[in-house]
Amino acid sequence: MPSKGHITRYWAATIIVICILYWSLHTSRVDVWSHLPTSKTSHSNVEASRPRIGMDEADESQHLAVALESAFVPPKEYPSRFPRIVWQTASEQGREQYADKAETWKKVQGFQYNFLNDDEATEFVHDSFASRQAIVNFWDELSVPVIKADLLRYLIMLAAGGVYSDIDTSMLVHPDRWIPIDLGASTVNAIVGIEYDDHTYPMFVRPIGLCQWTLMSKPGHPIFELAVQRVIGTLQYIARRKRVTLAELTLDKMEVLEATGPGMITDVVMHVLQEQGQNVTWETLHEQKQPKLFGDVLILPINGFAGSQKHSHAGDPAYGEKYVQHHFGRSWYAPDRAATEEAERKAAAEKEKAKEQEKEKEKEKKEGEKGS
Repeated sequence: MPSKGHITRYWAATIIVICILYWSLHTSRVDVWSHLPTSKTSHSNVEASRPRIGMDEADESQHLAVALESAFVPPKEYPSRFPRIVWQTASEQGREQYADKAETWKKVQGFQYNFLNDDEATEFVHDSFASRQAIVNFWDELSVPVIKADLLRYLIMLAAGGVYSDIDTSMLVHPDRWIPIDLGASTVNAIVGIEYDDHTYPMFVRPIGLCQWTLMSKPGHPIFELAVQRVIGTLQYIARRKRVTLAELTLDKMEVLEATGPGMITDVVMHVLQEQGQNVTWETLHEQKQPKLFGDVLILPINGFAGSQKHSHAGDPAYGEKYVQHHFGRSWYAPDRAATEEAERKAAAEKEKAKEQEKEKEKEKKEGEKGS
């Protein structure tokens, strides 16, 4: 009959094994957005006034992976004027579909119009970031167009500056007039617009959201350096959690909004403003009716870039002038079959390669055993 000591040790070992199994199952779940709040936060909520500046579970060092080769140093001085360039990119189908909208940007007086197709976008990244190979390698490995389109706009603003606007937008007011006369272009180094200031849409997890379909910046602004770092670090993190390579990585709608879209850019802007010593909270931006300068970042009210929506007082003349019309093509919402097929093809090729390597190892092992 087992002694009392044996029984005690048996049950202790059993409990330890159960705990290990539970921990393993719990932590292996692919739940990349478990850090997000599960309920809506109101503007009066204390926590709502503290902008999230990153993914709580992600290793913060991953967000700085890009800086390992070449530490980013913001310009000591920005040019007095914004670069006189308008940037757009799209698939050939999108370019044809919104040709009339693109014409409004091509005709912006005093501005050069640059359209980048897929090959030209890759050439731009390779040329502009030749000294930062981590960025180039990351770009080359990505396969999903919507992810690359989001990253591209941040890379363009970082390297070249000017105006970026999605292909499904129209210019209503010349960019020179986006900055209030009493400020002057020399005091403003980046311009963003409010997209969301409401509590009725579950896809928005912050009380305030900033849009990224239209952006304006002088080159080298820390908003876009941090945006690039966040995109790269977060996508590396998601790929690890999903146990796929970057080439195989695909994201659903919510993941895109958070990892590379307006969720991410909102967090980045708030973080940079805090770094500049600006005490900006969600409440500060709530029901903003005029363009406001925080540090060197001009934030436009809802009508500036997002006046055609059905929420957040969009369209109400009290909330500023409309500068850009967004037509909400939403082509990225549809499943990107071509990208999915490409990712599946790459995954299959990787598995086949792994099998061949395993066979080769097995063959070498058997030959070694025969020789001995």
